[in-house]
Amino acid sequence: MKNYYTTLQAIFFIVIGLHISLYFFGLLRLSIIYDYLDYWPFTLIPFILAIFPRSKIISESIKFYSYAILISFGIIFLFGHFTKATFLGTYSYESSFYNLTLDDEEPYKVIINENNSINLKSFPGIGYKVDIINKPGSSGYPEAVETLVGKPFAVIFRSVKTSPLLKIKGWDLELGNKTKWDLDIFAIDSTFSLDNFEINNASLSGTGEIYLGENLKLEKLILNGVYEITVSKNLPIVVSGNAETPTEWINATIGTLNQVNESYRLLVEIIDGSEVIFNDE
Repeated sequence: MKNYYTTLQAIFFIVIGLHISLYFFGLLRLSIIYDYLDYWPFTLIPFILAIFPRSKIISESIKFYSYAILISFGIIFLFGHFTKATFLGTYSYESSFYNLTLDDEEPYKVIINENNSINLKSFPGIGYKVDIINKPGSSGYPEAVETLVGKPFAVIFRSVKTSPLLKIKGWDLELGNKTKWDLDIFAIDSTFSLDNFEINNASLSGTGEIYLGENLKLEKLILNGVYEITVSKNLPIVVSGNAETPTEWINATIGTLNQVNESYRLLVEIIDGSEVIFNDE
């Protein structure tokens, strides 16, 4: 029994170390603490029995089975978090929402001004879909406020008040490719996949990565911040402002061109003080 007990004790500390490592690697949210508290008869009580010294009441067998229970729940909860299992309190309610009934004849302006991450891409259809990025961070859960005053109509995404242990890295945002959009977004460490979009005006501030696809319908993109941009070989663009571009691109009076055999379809304007790197796909 003693050898098995020592082995289980070592495995328990490995599981604890795995939790801590996954958090610091940005993969595991602190909300797992709430989930352990929700199941306190199977987590807190065995933990107390495991850490208390052996006595007439707490035998080595009790400590052995306490470690076994803690290890089992530790592994189950890790899998539960990565699969968004609904038996965990963290995922017992919907974190996503959508509106697929926007007027396809009207343009809509997406406004985001948050110190969080945004993963933006398109989907076939009308409207928008929002979900959380299931990683630790400082962002609250999202909500959307839609306005029907002025042109274009606005869809404002903002954080709601969220417990510190439930906070997340940011939001996954999908926009319908049959809706006309304007973009006015400030976000940090974000990913923008701009393809299969019809965008009237776009202004992005913050940091992150941007993909400009060949099916992007946009005349002007304004950038203010630190970005690395990958450009489709089938999308002719011109860059106005200070930026690092591939050596094959051509400097012209209007800016830097990635293609010279056809007219550019997109002007990328770099605000002074920004650090932007362009790459070919």
